[in-house]
Amino acid sequence: MPLHPPRLSAGLRHLVGLGTLFALLTLAGCATPPPPAITADLPLAQAVGMATDQTVRLLDEQRGLARYLSRSTRVYVAPVVDAGSRQQTVSTVRVRELIAVHLKSQHRGIELVPFTAAAAARSELRLDTTLTAALLPDGRRATDRVRLDMRLVSLHDGRTLARSEASVVDAGMDGTPVNFFRESPFSLASGEADASSTAGGTALSERDRTLPIARLDEAGAAYAAGRYDRALDLYRSAATLPGADTMQALVGTYLSAIRSGRDQEAQEAFARIVALGLKTRVMGVKLLFAPGKTEFWPDPAISKFYPEWLREIARQAGDVPSCLQVVGHSSHSGAEDYNVLLSAQRADAVRQQLETANPALVQRIEASGVGWRDNLVGTGSDDLKDAVDRRVEFKVVDCR
Repeated sequence: MPLHPPRLSAGLRHLVGLGTLFALLTLAGCATPPPPAITADLPLAQAVGMATDQTVRLLDEQRGLARYLSRSTRVYVAPVVDAGSRQQTVSTVRVRELIAVHLKSQHRGIELVPFTAAAAARSELRLDTTLTAALLPDGRRATDRVRLDMRLVSLHDGRTLARSEASVVDAGMDGTPVNFFRESPFSLASGEADASSTAGGTALSERDRTLPIARLDEAGAAYAAGRYDRALDLYRSAATLPGADTMQALVGTYLSAIRSGRDQEAQEAFARIVALGLKTRVMGVKLLFAPGKTEFWPDPAISKFYPEWLREIARQAGDVPSCLQVVGHSSHSGAEDYNVLLSAQRADAVRQQLETANPALVQRIEASGVGWRDNLVGTGSDDLKDAVDRRVEFKVVDCR
């Protein structure tokens, strides 16, 4: 009599099937090679592709079998920024585009959401990327060599799920700031955000932190496209969100109001910017001087608002029961001693204008210069790329 294998119940057959699936998926996972180490200097596009692949590979390792059994993962790619200046540049915009194209074409398990606040709020992960210029032997920053850092953050619990970096060497790198950052009267590098990382006393979740990032992202896109009325609405909205970079939102409101012919709103926004800068005790104003001189750049298209800016700063600073340090900065070009002297002379020229605008500030302002010591860009290119290095900083200090 032939022997037959015992018949399995439906439930047992289901368990066996799952066990087989588990074994197959485990073997498939074991067969996946480890993420390659990105040690070579690479052209920009290749570096972005390899770093993106490695980041997704590390994410898959974190997720394990879930990556085979679940739907695609929604990811919001945040704006890429220069790590030193916190600006968006031609190259950072290019990196974001490359990341988006690579994710869409090579990683079907990733759903790239639109660059809007509504879409970002529905995302599961946020991809943060920065570019850091390499330091040259003479202390300047390289224009063609950067380190690319990429980090995937869970919006559920704020954990970093994957991180990778790559070294980029590419003569096509372009550190020119995009219009918003080029036209901003203030340096945004010091992160004068609304220091409240809480809402009503409750710590913000990573998802809540992402919303103002995405709203400012939307506003910046509208500004870049010349849709200044739309940009103004979005910047106004961003300024009200808990955890927002309030300084960036107010600068956006100021620039968009000027562009759309709302002079009164622009003045009000600038006054709020100065108030925030004095509250946080530091603000960097981009004042462009004529080369080698203490007079402002003669082109009215650049310097026509400078007197108005200084009058507002003087007006509000006079009402603060503190003193003010005016610190001049220079780009990394020419002799160091010369730059220290010139930046100090420029700071003193600004001091005199502040005291003329508000005599209550006499004896309450100290002017000094640091040359290129605290550069944010540091390339020494003396053009739009490092304009933020040629700034005057106002610091609120206790009177001695």
